[in-house]
Amino acid sequence: MKVLDFLKGTPADNGEWRFDLGRELHGAFGGANGGVVGATCVAAARSVAPERVPASLDVRFIRGLTEGTARVIPTLLHGGRTLSVVSVDIFDSRDKLCTRATVSLANLDALEPFEHDGFAGRPEGWVSYEKGKPWAKPASGVEVPLIDTFDPRLVGNDDRGYATEVKVHWDEPGTCAEAACIAADISVGPPVGSALGGKPIPIPNPDLTLRFCAEPALPATMISACRLEHISRGVASTRIEVRAADQIVAIGVSTTTLLAGAWPDARKPKK
Repeated sequence: MKVLDFLKGTPADNGEWRFDLGRELHGAFGGANGGVVGATCVAAARSVAPERVPASLDVRFIRGLTEGTARVIPTLLHGGRTLSVVSVDIFDSRDKLCTRATVSLANLDALEPFEHDGFAGRPEGWVSYEKGKPWAKPASGVEVPLIDTFDPRLVGNDDRGYATEVKVHWDEPGTCAEAACIAADISVGPPVGSALGGKPIPIPNPDLTLRFCAEPALPATMISACRLEHISRGVASTRIEVRAADQIVAIGVSTTTLLAGAWPDARKPKK
């Protein structure tokens, strides 16, 4: 399966795209999971910068992307010799702007083919996906459909943060960037949630920033370690490291907002 098949993306007129991100891809906050939205942005950006590979993603989730057909507009801001810079806007079925992103894609033919493993090292002590602890569904009654879809499991907890491993539902080579988006966003919840001491505080993340690294063979699962760096005045900052097995494929950061009050009734399943 190709990533566009999984995201149900099809080209439309004037360079636009249509994506049908179903309920099974939703998180806990009334819309499509941010990682799925990020993957959508990367996939759409590829269409206006063919033959180039994703180097970075900066995405802002303005409002929840609800069910229905999303209108996705990739715009080439700059097509340079080494980098293409693409903006991506996503509108929901009501034509409300839900997401704005910037994706950079590199022309590898213009770059020196130099490799260095860097200094991130390799994690030790993480368990296999089969031995990982499956995510529990919230006892509050809030629906989180992505738990059934991606089957996230806790496979480690060390100085890198909480390591969450998720399923990858396509097998298209060269799409580790899209898979990393999903793993990264899903992994943000555990470190922030663990700091709350059991308080039922909604903790959506309104943004995601990733820098894409190696492009190994696409694995059946992707691991993201997320570490809480700080919480101040209800805003949390986290650090993210995404891996395909031991190989680092993306690094990044995310913001999490701690919403005042109880979970909104709109987040609970309808009777």
